[in-house]
Amino acid sequence: MTDPILREKRLLKSVLHILEERLEDNNWIVRRMAVRGLGNVVYGAPEKVKKYKKFLLETLIRTLEETFSFEIIVECMKALAKVLKELKGKDIGSSFRDLTIEIRKYFDNKDNTLRALAFVLFGILAGSAKRKWKDYFAKQVRQSWVTLLLHLQDPSPEVSMVRMTVT
Repeated sequence: MTDPILREKRLLKSVLHILEERLEDNNWIVRRMAVRGLGNVVYGAPEKVKKYKKFLLETLIRTLEETFSFEIIVECMKALAKVLKELKGKDIGSSFRDLTIEIRKYFDNKDNTLRALAFVLFGILAGSAKRKWKDYFAKQVRQSWVTLLLHLQDPSPEVSMVRMTVT
């Protein structure tokens, strides 16, 4: 994904659609690599992320909603973090709502990695909540307040360190 030739309009679009097709593959490793490839667009063609933001966000959110594989969910959250950081809170649009809802589902997960990544993504969203989404995000924080407070004492150092940077 970091090959300069991918920055050409036609090639990148083709690669993105091939990666989207691979998300339906029977092999979980292929699906995981497809998700990773979508996230790595940030490194290969950072100037094109904004152009393909709707495709990237919708595809990654849909994958997060439909996947039950731990490895793919972790990869999807990492890819979303890369894309959201590149967008720098701009132009997330209606994906903001869907993403917030999906991320909150992982606050109570038993796995430390998923909880930590959920807090990282929630923190990125907190920083990107523009005027249009401030009220909605505040409502999501209120709905998650108990969970957020309980994680102040999270036994996992990985999760508590992430929480310190988010709050």
